[in-house]
Amino acid sequence: MGALPILVALLGVATLVSLIRRGRWPIELLTHLRPHLIAAGLSGAALCVLLGERWEWAAIFAGLALVNYGALPAPRWIKPQERLTSTPGLSVVWANVWKKRHALERTLDWAKAQSADVILIGEFPDGDPAQFLADDYPHRVDTGPTPRETYVTRIVVFSRAPLEGVEMVPGPGPNHRPWVTCKVRVGETLLNLVAVHPTPPTTAKLQQERDVHIAAIGGRMAEPFVLAGDFNATPWCPAFRLIPGRRVGGYLLAPTWFSNLPLLGLPIDHIMVSPALKASAYRVAPSTGSDHRALLARVHP
Repeated sequence: MGALPILVALLGVATLVSLIRRGRWPIELLTHLRPHLIAAGLSGAALCVLLGERWEWAAIFAGLALVNYGALPAPRWIKPQERLTSTPGLSVVWANVWKKRHALERTLDWAKAQSADVILIGEFPDGDPAQFLADDYPHRVDTGPTPRETYVTRIVVFSRAPLEGVEMVPGPGPNHRPWVTCKVRVGETLLNLVAVHPTPPTTAKLQQERDVHIAAIGGRMAEPFVLAGDFNATPWCPAFRLIPGRRVGGYLLAPTWFSNLPLLGLPIDHIMVSPALKASAYRVAPSTGSDHRALLARVHP
């Protein structure tokens, strides 16, 4: 099989550069595909065995899969505990609706059906948020209509309960993507609620802006907190370690972006909580017409 040396070389180079230069763009993009590199190594090993090729090739493929597996960071997430369901808590939905009105409407319908207490929407489309859920979610925050520029964004918060200490913080330049901070009461506890959407790492400058943005968020977090957003960062890339807290729910087989292609989808949307908080639920919504899927987490002090 003459293609085997080429496939091994490609996987070996991708593995090597993603380990040595993983913080540099565009190599950083390979780190988001770490599970895919593992799968490629295992698939190559299995193919060699099934086709009766030399065991040396299978061993090389399997070895590269192990190298990539060893490069995965320690998991940083919490498993929901159903026994907490009856205790005071807050159901939070995050969704990037891709500036599409139909995706927004379907997402809001899904969130309401899940009895969400707070709905956080990224890439909110043009229009007035007051047109939606006015009776059920009378409290809201809007970062405002965005200029017609590629890398600006709009975040809107819908809440059943009053929001305190609302603040809209501009992100780093040149795009200055704002994030929203506010407080919501759960029983006797005042939770800090934060919604964010850093830039996608599609260029070296945008990657740097994303990382500075995430680091700035971490520097302003106060416990107890719920931090939700489209971070444009998978749990396997270097930027994820800058995000404070623990992710609610597992992520390996639950992509949130590009999720219509399950083998290529990536978990880049997260709901993070401070160490003292617990969770009783985690759900990934069905497709609503956006390139992202919504997330729901129910958290408890």
